[in-house]
Amino acid sequence: MKKSTPWGPAQQAKELAPGIISYSTAGHGGFWLSSYRRKRLNYAQSWLKTAEWWEEDCDWAIPYYFFRAEIGRNDPFKFIENLEAAVCTIVNYHPDFAKREGLGALA
Repeated sequence: MKKSTPWGPAQQAKELAPGIISYSTAGHGGFWLSSYRRKRLNYAQSWLKTAEWWEEDCDWAIPYYFFRAEIGRNDPFKFIENLEAAVCTIVNYHPDFAKREGLGALA
């Protein structure tokens, strides 16, 4: 697993699904996606302008929603709550992705 993130050295890492790792640092964090995941997502409008790193405030919601089937199998206890938060975050902060995924009707 990567130990360096755009926010500094990783203090914790949790694999949400193969190729999707949640990292936290002393001050921030986010998700990292493998090249396979980046190709499947086919979207790179994150705050960092990359498809590799998705920061924890608003960008996390895109890979969480897009890969929800696999993440939900690995995180069943908080999944529904997190998925609802992801949809709201996408609709509010990433309207182009919400439109692409047909989420406007859910807001």
